[in-house]
Amino acid sequence: MSPAGKTVMLGTAGHVDHGKSALVKLLTGCETDTLAAEKQRGLTIELGFAPCRMADERIVGIVDVPGHVDFIRNMAAGAHGIDVVIFAIAADDGVMPQTREHLDILTLMGVSHGLVALTKIDLVDEELGRMVADEVRGFLRGTFLEEAPICPISNVTGDGFDGFFAALNRAVDAARPHQDEGLFRLWIERSFPVQGFGTVVSGIPSRGRVRVGDRLRVVPGDRVGRVRGMEVYAQASDTGQAGQCVALNIPDVDIAHLSRGRVLVADDACRAVTMVEADLTLLPAVPHPVKDYIEVHVHVGTAEVMANVALLERDTLAPGLSQLVQLRLREPLGLAPGERFVIRSSVPGLAGGRVTTIGGGRILGAGDRRLRRKRPWTIAALTRRARALDSPPDWCALCLAEAARPLAGRDLAREAQVPPESIEALLAGPLADGRVVALDAGRFLHRRTIDDAEQAVLEQVDAFHDANPMRLGIEEARLAAAVGGDQQVFAAALAGLIDRAELCRNGTVIASPGRTAAVSDEDRRLFERIEAALKAAHLAPPLAETLADDLGEPVERVNEMLRLLVDAGTVVRLDRKVAMHRDAVAAAEAVVLDLFAGANSFETVRFRDALGVSRKYAVPLLDYFDTVRLTVRSASRRRPGARAREQLGRP
Repeated sequence: MSPAGKTVMLGTAGHVDHGKSALVKLLTGCETDTLAAEKQRGLTIELGFAPCRMADERIVGIVDVPGHVDFIRNMAAGAHGIDVVIFAIAADDGVMPQTREHLDILTLMGVSHGLVALTKIDLVDEELGRMVADEVRGFLRGTFLEEAPICPISNVTGDGFDGFFAALNRAVDAARPHQDEGLFRLWIERSFPVQGFGTVVSGIPSRGRVRVGDRLRVVPGDRVGRVRGMEVYAQASDTGQAGQCVALNIPDVDIAHLSRGRVLVADDACRAVTMVEADLTLLPAVPHPVKDYIEVHVHVGTAEVMANVALLERDTLAPGLSQLVQLRLREPLGLAPGERFVIRSSVPGLAGGRVTTIGGGRILGAGDRRLRRKRPWTIAALTRRARALDSPPDWCALCLAEAARPLAGRDLAREAQVPPESIEALLAGPLADGRVVALDAGRFLHRRTIDDAEQAVLEQVDAFHDANPMRLGIEEARLAAAVGGDQQVFAAALAGLIDRAELCRNGTVIASPGRTAAVSDEDRRLFERIEAALKAAHLAPPLAETLADDLGEPVERVNEMLRLLVDAGTVVRLDRKVAMHRDAVAAAEAVVLDLFAGANSFETVRFRDALGVSRKYAVPLLDYFDTVRLTVRSASRRRPGARAREQLGRP
């Protein structure tokens, strides 16, 4: 790693026997072909890793990938961690089948920096070398290596090494450093036992940082272990990060659960899934469109699984085009949004009908829920994900929008796959531009969620007015139930609408400004007579039936007027039968506070006697006071509630 902390991973690519491993040995002095079979056959089978010292003494990792067609799966596994590629093409062979396939895989994996090593120049004359270089330049036209330097070099004599090494340093300097944002993820490349230490796992982390002592989870499998020791580039270290070659000692987990293709993640960071959403691009070289539900090999990280591709937008996918898809995997994998993958399949007319790379893309979601095709809302949601993936602040904001409820910082971090300590910085922009709203207790909510809830609230209030022309408005609890969803979202939406005067509190109910009860003059006179009767009755109000008899009115009409009085806040409904004037309720509340001033609790009989009324009215009053948090029931006694403690100045 450079003094500035820039982490870059080098990688080789190219056809078999084009000198990749020899070039790595020339660069590093390390022999990456260590297996007996590799030495016997003279070709790379498994990935090889070595530290490479650059001109300014920084150490970067280099991964040597196999070039033989039989080991493309291993090449794809190594390509997922490459930032800068050394693309080897032998001068005596030129462009070959795996030259093309490796370039396709690198492109699909998002590699964007590199150079070409034109190897074995000691085997051709100068004129042929120029011809091959021209052929290579034409082959690279339109690719990410179009402007890359082509460096002639001999791995045998060392001719051209200085120019190649200088170009390599420039490519490394120009490359974007390997990003270490996000929660730790390491696709397992190898696992092996070490006597006296236990299980060791090696690979290149694709995200985040890891420290000795961290708890990591194996997915699939959900085995959890603690990192007891670590090496980075074969040197003991306390920390490792994305883009470095690391070896982790995790003795708590048996080696049987740490096979290649599984992923080590920050504990509780992800789960295994068999269905993932993705943006898939089909290579232009594929001779004809592929149909829905084509069977493919999916290569992601160090894993390879069989899958079917469910096309979500159209019935076919044409060469060179992209489409949103759902990959339905035959085996579970621990996938996360943003990870790149390639698909390989046997397509008639391509590569002689053998299994070859036909496309690839990025994971957009791991919902593990079968999606139906051609649904506009699904397409819109996945399109938003694709647009937000490359911007961590936008991604965090989108995760909030998709949650459609308030999330604490730690919960949002888990949803967005970022460290909890980074949430404040990542949300600074969305908070400033109003996309995200901060609530109390460190919780956050997306503005779109509030906007949607506001629209639902307005629709419910209007519908209530239309259906109940004689009501002043709708009770808040009833409105909340009609809107549904999270209560904090409802509260934020209602508060915003009231602040902007799009709704108002009309007594005890919520109403649209300008909407009033359709009450006739005759109804209004009855309204006033009922109010006067209840006010005069004080703490012993008559029931609706008694009022109807006294006033000579139908009980149904009396109940309608009582509902209006309750809406207006003039009358308080204590229970289904008892309605009391607000002045009487206020007087009863004063008695409660007076009783609490002399003692920490009281029984119902004490309250009844203090009021001078029967249990018929004392009990409904106390039950009502419980609901408004003036009192708290404890067995047969009442203790001060939050509202009483506040008025009495008690904690």
